Amino acid sequence: MVQGEREGQAWLLVFGTPAGWPEPAAWGLRCGSDMSRYLVVATAGAGGDLQPLIAAALALRGRGHEVCFAGDASVQRALSGLGLEVEVLPAELDLGPRLIAAIRQAMAATDGDLAAAGPIVEQRLAIWAQEMAAVVQKSLRRLRPDAVATSLFGVEAVLQATPACPWALINSTFYVGPSPPRPIEDDIGARAVPLLRRYARLATAAAMVLHATDQVFDFSFDRLPAGHHYVGPLGLWEPVSETPAYLEQPGDPWVLVSISSQLQDDLPLAEAALAALADKPVRVVVTLGPGHRPEEVTISPPNAYLEQVVPHSAVLKRGLLLVSHAGHGSVMKALWEGRPMVLMPWGRDQPGVAARARALGLAEVVQPGEGAEQALAEAIERALDSADMRRKAALHAARLQATDPARVAAMLLESLAAG
Repeated sequence: MVQGEREGQAWLLVFGTPAGWPEPAAWGLRCGSDMSRYLVVATAGAGGDLQPLIAAALALRGRGHEVCFAGDASVQRALSGLGLEVEVLPAELDLGPRLIAAIRQAMAATDGDLAAAGPIVEQRLAIWAQEMAAVVQKSLRRLRPDAVATSLFGVEAVLQATPACPWALINSTFYVGPSPPRPIEDDIGARAVPLLRRYARLATAAAMVLHATDQVFDFSFDRLPAGHHYVGPLGLWEPVSETPAYLEQPGDPWVLVSISSQLQDDLPLAEAALAALADKPVRVVVTLGPGHRPEEVTISPPNAYLEQVVPHSAVLKRGLLLVSHAGHGSVMKALWEGRPMVLMPWGRDQPGVAARARALGLAEVVQPGEGAEQALAEAIERALDSADMRRKAALHAARLQATDPARVAAMLLESLAAG
């Protein structure tokens, strides 16, 4: 494959077609009657599901296609200013509140037993998907798209809506599907296992599955089923925002401490990291997400800034370490920027994400629980001192930055709409 530029335009020559990819005719720029209409069924119940959908949608629009979203109010807020049409779903279908309520009900009904709570959460979300499907059907009838794309959380709703056109799943994390590289129980938190199993089974009905991750990161898994493709990290997309002025000030290097943008009990991670970094020659940015406020944090050393939201890429470009809950999006951003990591996985897909980062030699992994504060401090010390981790991280960053995940996703989706 050869890449370059001619008269201000990017060009790409592909010699041969990699196994499982579209034929070369599907890779050219579309024009005229080849323009297609896409409906993106988006949900915002999981923190990292939306960004890959937006990245793919913007790439499709940049190639001349028409893209419309169907999503809740949080999706509308995320798309504000991007010029993308959004059909806002009824408020009672907002996935965030429904998911939180399902988890709380399940935990109360099982006295906090994560494994026992899982089937209850699965059942509650199946009810939500049935309600969603009726609304998605209306969008399908009105828009008559050439193809539909959705995330894992939208799979059941789209399947039940029975679109007349082909539809694709854009999976925001590592490979989910038949015969994974590790047992799902090792990669997914106990409460989420029944739900992920359900979605993996339903996803077999999709005409195409795009995994928005790096194949090398995903244990170099090479047994994808037909119709599945690795496209690279689409979750790098972040809304355009102003870089905080303090990041431009000279001084010690930066460390990013990030907890989940979706409510989970990982605030102790931020506090333990702040304590461990308080006397280090670094400056720290902690992003708490919309579910927490800075005043909830019980420690605030002078070398730290506590924020709800700051673009992770802005900190990582200037930084030397990520300390995180092992969310796939934040880990991919650190991988893209070549930064070592210290990860404390709490649930969902975080155990699997952390295991993959550690397997590449890029992360120290600390389990939450008794003794975690001291273990985290020791892991941070090792990561800051490790020249080997920095070297490996730089190599992976150079490899990834030579790719264009959003363009790859858009071209694959074009082949889907073209039939």
